[in-house]
Amino acid sequence: MIITLVKKQTGREFIQDMESTYKSIFELEKTFKRTNNMKMYVDLENWNYYINHLDETIELSESLITDKLSLSDLDFIILSTIKEKSPKSIRDLAKIINKDVGNIQPKVKKLADQGFIKFESGPKNSKIPYLTYDEIKIEI
Repeated sequence: MIITLVKKQTGREFIQDMESTYKSIFELEKTFKRTNNMKMYVDLENWNYYINHLDETIELSESLITDKLSLSDLDFIILSTIKEKSPKSIRDLAKIINKDVGNIQPKVKKLADQGFIKFESGPKNSKIPYLTYDEIKIEI
């Protein structure tokens, strides 16, 4: 099974991501010259391009190949709810979908372990779940 995670963003958002990763284009250039890392080369080329194309839409994708993935109806409900409702915590997510937090917690952890969702730190040690992708494509 091939899972493709697709993220759409503008050139401006791409540059913001690069700035949070590398701090500045000059830092990236300096590090690339020192390491010859191909990912940095691609990031540098893209950064240089999107400086002049801030409103252009980019579609980034990441593919996962696995035969161990199983997604239940509840997993899809969790993913959809996170995308559409932006819950403020796992407890809030459970409340929105009318399920016990004890049943949702392991599902959310599994989805995070599989790379479908990530967490931000919230108030009072809560974890705010979010999707880093706009689309999930599953090929069998």
